[in-house]
Amino acid sequence: MSRREALRLIAGTAAAGGLLAGCGSTPGSSSAPRLVIGTRENPVEQPLFDDRQSIDSGLEPEEGPLRVYNWADYINPAVLKGFTQRFGSEVEVTTFYNSQEAAQKLRTGKISFDVFFPTQDDLPKYVAGKLLQPLNHDYLPNLQKNVWPTLVDPFYDRHSRYTAPYVTYSTGIGWRTDVVSVDVAGMENPWDVFWDPEYRGVTGLYDEYRDALSVGMYRSGITSVNDAKPSDLEKARDNLLELPDLMDIRYTIDGAYSRLPEGNLGLAQAWSGDTLLAIQYVPEGRDPSVLRYLWPPKATQDRVGGMISNDCMAVLANAERPVLAHAFINYVLDTKVALENMSWLGYQPPQKSLDPTSMVDRGLVPETLATAVVAQEDFEMGQITTQLTPEEDSSWQETWSRVQQGG
Repeated sequence: MSRREALRLIAGTAAAGGLLAGCGSTPGSSSAPRLVIGTRENPVEQPLFDDRQSIDSGLEPEEGPLRVYNWADYINPAVLKGFTQRFGSEVEVTTFYNSQEAAQKLRTGKISFDVFFPTQDDLPKYVAGKLLQPLNHDYLPNLQKNVWPTLVDPFYDRHSRYTAPYVTYSTGIGWRTDVVSVDVAGMENPWDVFWDPEYRGVTGLYDEYRDALSVGMYRSGITSVNDAKPSDLEKARDNLLELPDLMDIRYTIDGAYSRLPEGNLGLAQAWSGDTLLAIQYVPEGRDPSVLRYLWPPKATQDRVGGMISNDCMAVLANAERPVLAHAFINYVLDTKVALENMSWLGYQPPQKSLDPTSMVDRGLVPETLATAVVAQEDFEMGQITTQLTPEEDSSWQETWSRVQQGG
């Protein structure tokens, strides 16, 4: 199971409780552990701790191996090989299944990794648990040089104190033109297509509580996907409860990148990266140009919702090779390396040189799927998921359980 398949199968906040329970304040710390959760409207600086300092400038990289802790199948093996050739250090990758597993293993402190790949919404719990060390930007010239300014100074980690952005993605609608005849982009609310009985039996949503419930909210014009108003969750629940009878809905994780290109689905909720990856799953002899993707805010001028987010890279607090870890992050942020990674991964790096037009012109993305390319300005339109409080998350989970149980 890949990183994108496992992303939210277990709630990040469930891991947060266990993580923080094992992390009290320590002598010399500047504050007791607490979650500092930013939003686009209220950006935050993550706290610094006296006993978690960044490395000094001007140090030489340590000898390898570099130990990386990452989601499964979430980096191009050729990128790792290129780093080894450049720095003479082998890269050992250990993978985790979900955020909860990662948090629990890191909390024990028994295993030392150098580079870690957290999601931006999980970042607060890793900082509060003192599991990350602040970055020294002197070792990361490619951050300012190549990355979108929006993610050089992101709302969840002002000044990139602990993280550098890895990839970005949107959550939208994928379909096949040989199955779906309606003009999805021309609909007043494109999410309504998931309630069109014309596509009964060939429609799928993600089997994940926040993604699926958000579609239920979008159906009713609700775009606040980071709170737990009972009335909003009830509308989402009621909308989704219509789908089994109306649409014979399929809740899947592999719908966008596997079932859609293979023809088992004609319409699916889709992550943009999965849509670009789907080209590789089109059976031999079939036409990949039938695949389409829409992120509704672009088509409706922000009249309806659409989630957007990014994943990160960080250096762990107990890294044995922190200078080498910084070198690795800077290497991945190199434009040529980032493009090499995307060609295998499907997920897009937030590089200044990349936009829908340039990616089509370079042959990186077919023109029919240029809509799956994320632009920096999209972050001003989309809904960015942030970590829910335990109480809010419980309400979401309870609502999702009722959907799964049929009411």
